[in-house]
Amino acid sequence: MITLFALAVGTAESLSTRRRGLAAQAASGVPRAVLHRALLLETALPLAPALLLAGTGGMTVGTGYAALTGAGSWPWTALLVPLAVCATCLLAAATALPLLGRTIQPAELRYA
Repeated sequence: MITLFALAVGTAESLSTRRRGLAAQAASGVPRAVLHRALLLETALPLAPALLLAGTGGMTVGTGYAALTGAGSWPWTALLVPLAVCATCLLAAATALPLLGRTIQPAELRYA
């Protein structure tokens, strides 16, 4: 929970830091949907390689453990954990989307 809240706060802080640039993009005609997708991609793209590596490592360890204990089955359900983590992180980043609506107001162009 602490990590998810930290991700949400980090995303909101990123928006407040870049508010003038986002307001300029919105004033120049960039649709709000494009800005929303960009915000989510800023979270998903750096997260994907880390989750891929973690999922591969977890699957390797799980398969090795299953082979050592003679369980006979592969831990395929362990692959759901990285997907759940990715979805949860994207949901945490989505909590900043309402803040994006207030950040891209043209009045923000007056402030540095």
